[in-house]
Amino acid sequence: MSGIFGVIDPDGTVDIPSRLTAMGAAMTHQDWYVSETYSDPRDRVGLGRIGIGIFNRATQPLWNADHTAAIFMAGEFHDVPDIEWDSNAVRSDEALALHLYQIKGKRFVEALHGAFALAIWDTRSRQLIVANDRFGLYPTYLAQVRDRLVFAAEVKGVLQDQEVDRRLREDAVAEYMRFQRLLHLKTFFAGVNLMPPASILTYDCAARTVEISRYWSFDQVPILPQSITHDEAVEEGARLLRAAVRKMCRPGERIGVYVSGGLDSRGILGASLHHDVPIKIFTFGQPDCRDMHYAKQIARAAHVELHPHYFEDGNWIKHFSDLHLRLTEGFHPWMHMHGISMLPEVRQNVDINLSGLGDLIWTQTSFVPTGLVQAPDDIAFADLLYRLYIEKYNWPGLTEAEEHSLYQPDYYKRVVGSAYNGFHEALEPYAGLPYPQRASAFNTQNHFSRHLLYHVLFGRSHVEYRLPYFDLDLQVFCYGLPYELGMNRQVQRQIIAREFPALARVPLDSNQLPINSTFPQRAAARVVHKVKHAINEHVRHIFLEYQTLYADYEGWLKTDLHDWAKDILTSEQTLSRGIFNPDGLRSLLTRAADSREQWTIGKVAPIMTFEMLLRQFDSA
Repeated sequence: MSGIFGVIDPDGTVDIPSRLTAMGAAMTHQDWYVSETYSDPRDRVGLGRIGIGIFNRATQPLWNADHTAAIFMAGEFHDVPDIEWDSNAVRSDEALALHLYQIKGKRFVEALHGAFALAIWDTRSRQLIVANDRFGLYPTYLAQVRDRLVFAAEVKGVLQDQEVDRRLREDAVAEYMRFQRLLHLKTFFAGVNLMPPASILTYDCAARTVEISRYWSFDQVPILPQSITHDEAVEEGARLLRAAVRKMCRPGERIGVYVSGGLDSRGILGASLHHDVPIKIFTFGQPDCRDMHYAKQIARAAHVELHPHYFEDGNWIKHFSDLHLRLTEGFHPWMHMHGISMLPEVRQNVDINLSGLGDLIWTQTSFVPTGLVQAPDDIAFADLLYRLYIEKYNWPGLTEAEEHSLYQPDYYKRVVGSAYNGFHEALEPYAGLPYPQRASAFNTQNHFSRHLLYHVLFGRSHVEYRLPYFDLDLQVFCYGLPYELGMNRQVQRQIIAREFPALARVPLDSNQLPINSTFPQRAAARVVHKVKHAINEHVRHIFLEYQTLYADYEGWLKTDLHDWAKDILTSEQTLSRGIFNPDGLRSLLTRAADSREQWTIGKVAPIMTFEMLLRQFDSA
């Protein structure tokens, strides 16, 4: 994964060059990783960057003309401000950022749009500036030990400093078991936090102070007037989607797109076909799943060769679980690692994946129901969103009773209520926003950045990613749309139907109907599907049916993965930690193996992933 890292140690207690080497080595996961470092012995500053050799190919650090400021950077910019360049200047993203810094000072980052993390060391002011993009698409983790600042693209990089407080955060454990992710800026370790998105960190060496300021937030985004029509929203949304994809399809690059039976990826594919850039498309799943079936139809409609990757059974999960764990550091339970097994093939064919992770900007009624955005008050809004995070935004999670039986009695007393309290604390920064925008802003941080983004992070071990739906102009437009206009992805559906009619004729995996079908057609089709399914199940199997899920994690947990789960959860190493109740673990395992019970995967997989994480750090 690409990112930046560094140490400032004014007390001189650390051998900075050796520490930088250790940090880079800890975050190097493949032979093609590139790590570069620089240290300033006078001010005890060390900086570095790690990458996979696709973006940021020039040697770093890059210095300004008088050698008073240097930059390390991961990522890129998509909109370049109109500035005057010296005729001899090297023009690159790193050079642009450094040039703007010299003109505008540390607020220079407000003029940059893209996906990035960067660090600038200014020898004159003796200040370090660390900044990231508006959505935190290149995560950076932070820790302070007295006056020493440590930061890195992965937690394991920060923990190369043995003095960082690595006590387990019990509230983080409670959140993870409840929501299958951590919220806001937490990590599992008391001394390590995620840097907020859209932030500028300043370390002043003379004063030995750290300051973090936000340069952008969703409350700055204007809400569009209620008078905007559906047709106007479709017109503007289509224009912005085309523009976002155009910025991210550059001549000479090898571009790929993962396609499925959903909406997001086919919108990106359709827009990318209008540019003179060769596109390769990929999909993964069980041979008879809907995603695989409809991806093949999309490939034919787009006249692009499909590279399918089949899941014949669940044994691939055991093979790739260690790599997934190292890349996502336990923040991402193993039942979300789909796609990791095809990365070697993807890297052979493309350098950059245009990711369709964009379902947050188009309102999906099942995720943002009418009852949430029309809640009578803040209490009702928070309670409903809390339930959605347990039941809907992932696999169904632990109930109150299951949480009680999961932990050892003493441990339970310490964590009971922690997940609920943590959720409300994470919601506080969005107070005052209208409910549709409050849900959108909260989900961008806590559903996307703390869950969906990890698909990008483990993918970046092999190829770089661009996310068209996180283009700032498109995000701002969709964020400001009246809820009623975007409800059930109406705007997104109509954009695809109008702009990419051939792709719109391929059915959606959710209802198995073309995107441009009408409500009566959808209602009639639902009846037909139910009748066919009933005949197949109760009379004779005569109608072809495709599996709903691309990966049967729930079924594999009962079969191929059951012994693996049992070995982890009933081992002495797990039980000796004093966290989990052995009877509670055995009960969950028994239920997970029972073919009569569904949806235990969201309760069991996070416990397994968490234990595997602890073992990884035990052995470090």
